[in-house]
Amino acid sequence: MEEIKTVQPAAEARKSKKIPLSRIVIYVVLGIWTLFLFLPVYTLFVSSITPAEEASGATFTWFPSRPTLMPYVELFTHDPYLSKLGLPTLAYGFINTMWITLLPVVVGLIVSGLSAYAYSKLDFPGRNAIFKVAFAVSMIPLGAFSVISYLYYDLLGWTDSALPLIIPGMFGSMNMVFFLKMYYETVPNEILEAAKIDGKGTFGVFFSMLLPLAVPAFIAQFIFGFVGGYNSYMGPLLYLPQDDASTWTLQLALSKMQEIFPNDVNIRCASMLLGMLPLVVLYCFCQKLFIEGISMGGVKG
Repeated sequence: MEEIKTVQPAAEARKSKKIPLSRIVIYVVLGIWTLFLFLPVYTLFVSSITPAEEASGATFTWFPSRPTLMPYVELFTHDPYLSKLGLPTLAYGFINTMWITLLPVVVGLIVSGLSAYAYSKLDFPGRNAIFKVAFAVSMIPLGAFSVISYLYYDLLGWTDSALPLIIPGMFGSMNMVFFLKMYYETVPNEILEAAKIDGKGTFGVFFSMLLPLAVPAFIAQFIFGFVGGYNSYMGPLLYLPQDDASTWTLQLALSKMQEIFPNDVNIRCASMLLGMLPLVVLYCFCQKLFIEGISMGGVKG
């Protein structure tokens, strides 16, 4: 009987506990914000499965009366470049985007990690001054150098090729260097000294000690770099030949959908939805490590 008496007040206390008004307001605001975020995606999805006769109407159809997947089929079967490329324009653009983006991001990430290691753990003259100058230069908007960069790459003979999109990125990014440097500075020097006593050199310490410790941070920076390269439009528009579909990246291919399918809104919406899909899949698989890497840099930095 005593146990029953002690349990009942606790249960009644839980029932009578009220949710704070501030929390309710936060949930409502987050719910409205989520709705606004997903509404454009829902619009794309509904438009992509809407038949042509309904999609050509004057008003937007919130859900088609006869949903169809034919726009996705026509996107890959009615492509005029299919016979020339051997693959649909969208698929060819995705392949080009992968190698044009992954090569500078992966190599640049390793270079940025080594640079952050040098700035944080190696003692050399002018280390702090060089870092401050490099960081200050990185604050200048890249758009200010677009004309100069084009003239420079044209002088090298790199225009009408993917070299301007690949080579500069392989030298790393100051944003990555800054993020990784903040993390490396929290690693005790005693750990690195122990590795040196075991016979590890400068590169051995980095690859055997620092790199494994910072895997979440590297993955977070990889996702940032990959998303930036995946969504890049101005660079490919400037440097890739516009009359050669075999060189187009995914963003260029998506922009060309308006010319390839000028009267088919549903097919163009299907192409945009497929273009978003790889980033969604990437985030779903790397979500845990991505959030861990961001929080690691924020807390330890």
